[in-house]
Amino acid sequence: MDWFIDIIFGRFIIRFLGLYTRYYFFYITGKKKTMKYLSGDVKRLETSSAQDFYNAVVGIVSFGFISFGIAYLIWGIY
Repeated sequence: MDWFIDIIFGRFIIRFLGLYTRYYFFYITGKKKTMKYLSGDVKRLETSSAQDFYNAVVGIVSFGFISFGIAYLIWGIY
């Protein structure tokens, strides 16, 4: 059961939602960053851990908005 929670929270929310939300945000605002930079694949350890933290925060917030939107669509219609 731990591996399932790790896949959902560690990989989907943090790596997928957080990373792509930040990438598209920077892309829309004109401050283009590479996926390698945003994912934390750099040589400096402090930058790598900071990028993972930002991805986690943005991923959790994005997941909350998506969950709220789905719940609103399901129960808000009736």
